[in-house]
Amino acid sequence: MKMAGLLAASAMALVFTLPAIGQQGPESLLPEGFGDPPPPPPPTAAGTVTPGTSEPTRPGASSPIASEEAEEAEDEEDEEDEEEEELVIRYDVPPAARRSLASVGIISPASGGFTPDAFGRTDGVFLKQVLRRTSAPIASRWGMIMARRLLASRTDTPDGVDGADWIAERAWLLLRMGDSVVARQLVQQVDPDRHSKRLFEVSMHAFLANGDLAGMCPLTEGGVRMVGDGRWKMSRSICASLVGDQGNATALLNQGRNQGWIRGVDYLLTEKAVGAGINGRRSVKIEWEKATGINAWRFGLSAAMGMVAPERLYGEAGQHIDGWRSQLPMFGAATRVATAPGAAALGVLSNRDMVDLYSQVLEDADAADAARQRAEYLASSYTASGAAAKISAMTSLWDGAKAGSDYHAMLVLTARAAALVSPSSDHAAATDRLVASMMTAGLDRSAAAWGNVVDEGSLGWALIAVGAPARNTAVEYSALDDFYGNDNSSNGHKSGMLFAGLAGLGRIDAETQTDFGSDLKTNIMRESDWTRAITAAADRGESGTVALFAITGLQSSNWTTIPANHLYYIVRSLRQVGLEAEARMIAAEAVTFG
Repeated sequence: MKMAGLLAASAMALVFTLPAIGQQGPESLLPEGFGDPPPPPPPTAAGTVTPGTSEPTRPGASSPIASEEAEEAEDEEDEEDEEEEELVIRYDVPPAARRSLASVGIISPASGGFTPDAFGRTDGVFLKQVLRRTSAPIASRWGMIMARRLLASRTDTPDGVDGADWIAERAWLLLRMGDSVVARQLVQQVDPDRHSKRLFEVSMHAFLANGDLAGMCPLTEGGVRMVGDGRWKMSRSICASLVGDQGNATALLNQGRNQGWIRGVDYLLTEKAVGAGINGRRSVKIEWEKATGINAWRFGLSAAMGMVAPERLYGEAGQHIDGWRSQLPMFGAATRVATAPGAAALGVLSNRDMVDLYSQVLEDADAADAARQRAEYLASSYTASGAAAKISAMTSLWDGAKAGSDYHAMLVLTARAAALVSPSSDHAAATDRLVASMMTAGLDRSAAAWGNVVDEGSLGWALIAVGAPARNTAVEYSALDDFYGNDNSSNGHKSGMLFAGLAGLGRIDAETQTDFGSDLKTNIMRESDWTRAITAAADRGESGTVALFAITGLQSSNWTTIPANHLYYIVRSLRQVGLEAEARMIAAEAVTFG
C-alpha cells in the first residue's frame, strides 16, 4: 500500500512535458495545475466518485468534428434555462448479467491484446488526462495500430478514475484516430445505467460516427437526463419513429423545432430520419447549400440514410474522418474507396482490407475511373505474367500516388503482392520500394529475405537493418556512413531516424553510436520530462503505459518533425517491455517517411 501511494503521488507530481515540435521550449501535455493534488470529489449516496462532466463536442483540436456551427453552441446555452421533467429510468438487467467496470475491453491477451495489468500502478487521473490531451492522428501508422490495440484491450481500470469516464476517454481517442467501429464496440461494453455524463457524450459520437441511430436508443433517456443537449433530446423522436410510434415522434420533432433544440440542416436531417422510420411518411429535401461544415450529427444522420454529404463540407474536418467514412457499411466500394487511402495511412484499413476493397471496385459500375485504374494495376501486380510485369504494375501505383498519405496507402496496398516477388538483383530499381511496401504491412520476414540483394547504404538495406526480426551482428559505421552519403532528406533526418532506431534496438555498438552521433550532431540520449517518464514506465514493466507515452512522443502530422531522441526512447522502451515487433515497425516507418 505504501509503494502504491508513492507511485500515485509521483504520477500526480510529474510535470509531463513534450518538446514542442519546431519550437525552442517544452510544451506541457497536461492542463495547468495538474501537478497539484485534486480536491476530494463530493460523495454520492453510495459514497462513489461523481462521474466527470467534461464536454467533448466543443469545436477545437480535441474534437473529432471541429467545424460545429456557432448558433448550435448558443442554442445549447439557452437550453440550460429550460426545466425538464425528472426522468425515472429503469433498466431490467439481472444482477448476474451486470458487467463490471473494473476491467473492460474487447480483446484479450490470447487475441493479441495487452495484459490486464498493462498500466501497472500508474495513477488513473494522470493516465486519463494523457488520453484526453493526446493529439491525433499521430505521425506513425504503426504507432496508431499499437495504440488502438491498447485502447481495445481488456485492461484493468487504473486506480483513482471512474470506470465509465476511463472508457469514455479510450473511445474518444479511438474516434480521433479514425477507428469508429472499435470505439462503438468499446462503449457498448458498459451497461446503460452505468454511463457517466462523459460516456454519454462520447457514446453519441461513437454511434453517429458509424451511422448507427438505433444504437443510441437504449441510451437516449439517460443522455437527455445527464447531458440534456438538443441532439440527445431530438434523438428521442428518431428512436420513437424506429419503433413505429410516429405520433410521439412527430410531437417530439415539433417540440424540438418550436424550442430550437437544433436548427437548419440539422433539423431537416432529423425530420428526414423520423420519416424513414416505421410508418413514417415524410419527404424532406436537405438544403446542403446552407450548411457551412460537417458535424457529428450531420455525418451520422446522412450516413444512416445512405446520403453522401457534399465533399466541400469536409474541408476543415481532420484525417480521422477518412477512417470513419471508409468503414461505413451502408455505402458501396465506389464511395468508400475515395477515403480508403487516408484510412490506410491511419492504420484503420489493413492491406487485406485495401485489397478486398479495390477488388470490389472492379465490379462496381459506379466506380470512378481513377479508382478503377488503381484496381486494375493491383490485379496486374498479382496476375501479370512474370515478376517484371508485376513490379511494373506496382510501380504505376507508387508513381501515380500523391506525396503523403496517398503514397503511404499505395505501399500498404501492394505489400502482399511485393512479398510474392522472389528476391533478385534483376529488380534493383524497385528493391527499395518493394522492401518498404512489405514493411508497411509487417511482412518483416519476407522483407528480410532481400538482405543479400539490397545495396549497403540503400533505403532497402536500412529498412532491413532496423525491421528484420533478428540480427546477429552489429551494424558497422561504414554502412551507416554510406546511407548518410545517399541521404537527401532535410538535415539528414532519415539518417537520424536510422541511427536512433538501431541504437534503441541495440543493433550498433557503443563506439559506432558515439562516432556516428557526432557526425550527425545528434544527441539521441537527450533527456526531458517525457523521456524520463517513458523510461520509468519501461523500468516498471508497464507495457500499456509505455505504449501510451510512445504515442504522445509522436504527436505530429508527419515524421519529418519528430526528433531522433523521441524515436530512440520509444524504440528502446517498447523493446524493454516486450513490444519489439512494434518497435521495429515504427523504426522502419520512421526511416521510410522521415
